[in-house]
Amino acid sequence: MRTIQGVPVLDTLAELVDPGHTAVVVIDMQNDFCHPDGHFARNGKDIGAIAASVPALSAFVREVQARQVMVAFIRQLTLPHGLSDSPAWLRFKCRDGKTPEYTLKGSWGAELVDGLVPGPRDVVVEKFRPDAFVRTPLDGLLRARGIQTLVLVGNSTEGCVESTLRGGSYHDYYMVTVPELLSSTSAALHEGSLQFMRARYPHATAAEVLATWPDAPATR
Repeated sequence: MRTIQGVPVLDTLAELVDPGHTAVVVIDMQNDFCHPDGHFARNGKDIGAIAASVPALSAFVREVQARQVMVAFIRQLTLPHGLSDSPAWLRFKCRDGKTPEYTLKGSWGAELVDGLVPGPRDVVVEKFRPDAFVRTPLDGLLRARGIQTLVLVGNSTEGCVESTLRGGSYHDYYMVTVPELLSSTSAALHEGSLQFMRARYPHATAAEVLATWPDAPATR
């Protein structure tokens, strides 16, 4: 713990990810982004790194759930007939040649990949933009549980992960990333985003995060 201008500030990894005030945020691990039959792969995106991250990420989430630490599963959605897409957002979504009808509400592509199953203590938050805090109930759900720190995993590193990292920071949460459980369709953009994250926010391995938590359920 540090004191800055008379204010106590969490500092060490153990303090930051204390299970009594921490939630793991799983970003956009959905079939359309992660599965070989999903929208990204069908539109020529290289999902190799994303697909490869699924087993380790799923195992980490199961360990988190076993310790009864809160998990927030974030799902990117698109409403049918473009009802959630403004002209500016349509241009952004189609900038790289893919079509905009991914993660359609109610579709297989919008579902979480196999291996990720929300538990009774978890929440699922649907979003229409990269930042999981933009026009969603995420902030209220976290504050209702007394959450102070968010541990981020998921994809895409330079897109929805970095957007949510910034959004969470600007909503006054401590932010921690797990780089080995972040992935992207672009190795160059992934690495550039990691450099930004490491410069500004704490990061740790999955093993280091789990090692700070007792096997017993969190008292919250």
